[in-house]
Amino acid sequence: MITTSTFEVYEKMFFIFLEPVERKDIAYDMSTEITFKGPVEGSMKMFLTDGLVSCMVQNMLSISDEEVSDSMREDCAREATNMVCGNLLRNYDSSNVFSLSIPTCQKNNQGDLMPACSEPQADLWQAVFDSDGETLGVLLQMQRS
Repeated sequence: MITTSTFEVYEKMFFIFLEPVERKDIAYDMSTEITFKGPVEGSMKMFLTDGLVSCMVQNMLSISDEEVSDSMREDCAREATNMVCGNLLRNYDSSNVFSLSIPTCQKNNQGDLMPACSEPQADLWQAVFDSDGETLGVLLQMQRS
């Protein structure tokens, strides 16, 4: 479901075509997070490279790279997280209502890597995608309320 929801949003909203990759430890420039409550509760985190976010902004707003600001990048990354999480929850259970938080955004200035799931866990899923050398990582944590 993570892959399907991510593909749908990135292709329709940002005209970006992602390829799933096996890399689990990825360097990122920005991370976002949204939490949700309903029949299940949890959080979704996205880990994005600056190049990917800049491309998202350019494609969504039809502007040049020079016109993209840091605040546009942050707003776009937060909105992408909101849309992917909403799409995933609708695909998971369209008969129930979920309450989503306002997504947060953080810059990665320390060179941290995206946390990797070394072993599959019952309530934690990870997906990593590539688009023209730019990377997106998605980490979903979900359990019954």
